[in-house]
Amino acid sequence: MTKNILIISILLFILSSILFGRVPIDENKIKITSTFGEFRTDHFHNGVDFGGSKMEIYPMADGEIVHYFDIAEDPTRQLYGVGNTIILEHPNGIRSYYYHIEDGTIEKSFAKVTERDIIALTGNSGRSGGAHLHLTVENIKEGLVVDPLEHLKISKGSEQSPLIHGIYLRTENRLIQIKDKMPMRYNGELRLFVKAYDLLGSIPMGLKRVKIFMNEELIRDYDFTYFIKRDNIYYIAPNYRFEEVYGVDSHFYRGGSFIPRRGKYTFKTEVTDFDNKTVTLTRIVNFY
Repeated sequence: MTKNILIISILLFILSSILFGRVPIDENKIKITSTFGEFRTDHFHNGVDFGGSKMEIYPMADGEIVHYFDIAEDPTRQLYGVGNTIILEHPNGIRSYYYHIEDGTIEKSFAKVTERDIIALTGNSGRSGGAHLHLTVENIKEGLVVDPLEHLKISKGSEQSPLIHGIYLRTENRLIQIKDKMPMRYNGELRLFVKAYDLLGSIPMGLKRVKIFMNEELIRDYDFTYFIKRDNIYYIAPNYRFEEVYGVDSHFYRGGSFIPRRGKYTFKTEVTDFDNKTVTLTRIVNFY
């Protein structure tokens, strides 16, 4: 497992040196509305969203347009959830995807593009709750989808630290928020959850990393800087599928299950946002 993580780290380093010459919109207009890895009902959010209507979109790096879809060319065709789309191919099997583009704005006069070219305008096409650019970056050779914010020189636009709402235990029929040094009597299986999120103003957003400990043992380590893609299914390293990461609602992270024995249990979580601000929370339960 350590060898695999090392290989992935090397690939991510190579990726960062190939791509990301520029932010794909005007840096003075950046408004991040969703981050990489967030909960989406039954799947991970596989990119980052920049909010705004009819903003100019630029390639992240020089490349070639290998696919585009514009409903304005043929309104009888089915428009999919990602809406109007451009896919660019860059060296070494790297692709960047630009979704929800404004109808009729895709620049079709050239196949080769540079990071100085305007390729389209942001829009609200497809399954979208408001005008924005959804940006995804993929290494198709190695089966990795990476977080663009890890490689773009921008911040999320807020000095706020992430918030840990609480650590929870789920019995067969109820969810209990742990109060520190809480006594508890229970002899069945318990499921452990952490509720946490990043903040942009009052808007809750996804996290970069979530670690969950029980009795000083690291039992979950969710790294949201990249996905492993196998058979069109995304995994959080080393091998967590969507339903193994999220639970209860969009900001609850699973910590696994256990059957408690009598005595003191220490639960701790450590969460990090995309600006690398980290907060921790520890709670103790005395089972009797």
